[in-house]
Amino acid sequence: MTNRAFLLVDTLVFFLMTWGILTLRHGGLSWPKFRDQLYVFIPIFLLATFVLWLFSFYDVKLLRQRVIAYKRLVVAYIITLLGSASIIYFVIALPHLHLPTPRRVLIVILFTYFAYIYFFRRNYFKLDFATRNVLIFGSSPTISELIKGMRASRGYRIKEYENAPQQDKKYNLKNIDLVIVGSKLFRENPQAWETITRKFISKGAYVDTDFNAYERVFQRVSRESVEDSMWLLRGIGNRRENSMYNMLKRAMDVTLALVMLPFIIPLGCFIWLFVRIVDGYPPLFIQKRVGYLEKPIYIYKFRTIKPGGTEANITKCGKILRRFRWDEIPQVWNVLKGDISFVGPRPIWGNEYDFLNKHVPNHNMRTIVKPGITGWAQLNFKAPPTYFNFRNDDPSALDPHAFDAAFKRLSYDVWYIKNHSIMLDIDILVKTGLRMFIKDSHVAS
Repeated sequence: MTNRAFLLVDTLVFFLMTWGILTLRHGGLSWPKFRDQLYVFIPIFLLATFVLWLFSFYDVKLLRQRVIAYKRLVVAYIITLLGSASIIYFVIALPHLHLPTPRRVLIVILFTYFAYIYFFRRNYFKLDFATRNVLIFGSSPTISELIKGMRASRGYRIKEYENAPQQDKKYNLKNIDLVIVGSKLFRENPQAWETITRKFISKGAYVDTDFNAYERVFQRVSRESVEDSMWLLRGIGNRRENSMYNMLKRAMDVTLALVMLPFIIPLGCFIWLFVRIVDGYPPLFIQKRVGYLEKPIYIYKFRTIKPGGTEANITKCGKILRRFRWDEIPQVWNVLKGDISFVGPRPIWGNEYDFLNKHVPNHNMRTIVKPGITGWAQLNFKAPPTYFNFRNDDPSALDPHAFDAAFKRLSYDVWYIKNHSIMLDIDILVKTGLRMFIKDSHVAS
């Protein structure tokens, strides 16, 4: 089921539930009276849907992976209840004094609806029709990760896993929804193509590669994808430039920056004084970073690290500024200048960028779109460590896992580059704003 299907079911349940509760409350309910109540409950439902979307209860991937903390439903319920009360008494009731304004019944309806959300989201993937039966052929690190991820999540049932399809074996496709083939299978086992074609593709089975399946399960690309130049050529290199998207994104950046200015200028002045008085260091500083198409850019930030210090030397104000991301406020000026966007891969320091390019294959792919203040990697993955300590070391002496964090960050950035859209940008922006106050439990370490 997709998030649209979830929304359709939720809509039907909400209004059926509302009709039933109102009928019990009034001992019967005529259509004209129910229609009058709809003027009140339609905005409430829209608010509830928006809040649930903010808290990721329409993110099917996260629901399937069981990483959403359901205690957050309590916070979502309180926000919806307070927002609904405001809508009723200040938006609807005052301009339309003749409309009924539910009080206690509102609490009952929202409580019942959020209880339904809890039980539906918790138990949906236990249903048999919600589970996809999968056949997997091939052997690779991507497939190993994919199998582990599918087994840890809900909604997938691995029926069989073999290194290669067997020519003489009869496969029962009646209950198979997806056949996953390793990207290296046909290179290592050329006769496997004929078997896959004859036994699966010609029978109407849905067949896909491990790289594509990995993207759907994890919403990032696999490490092998990043290292595979031909995959990058097909997935990234031959992408079509969407001039309408670029124009809309730039318009969104400028509009949002101008709307924010009246609010962030007073806040920025307060932060400037706060840092100056408490820490005693110059509050603003400029960093040289790598921008679009590897061009150098200079971004502005409020100081959170002592001058000449490292990430371990955080100032007294630094923890607060970083917790709420207020140190990034001056970068709104960079957005207006066009150096960066609000959404995109985070620009990194030039020295770190050059160093990672030597040790992380195709790392420079990050710069083929404009960098941003926030991005898909920042939303889903905690920032990896800096690599300055490794710069002068012999690469062969490094821990083989030293660059895992950089690979993982790149995997999210490449996924964003491949799938970017205005709706995805809006989703990232809104959820980044939410993260300023409520930490997402699904962010990977």
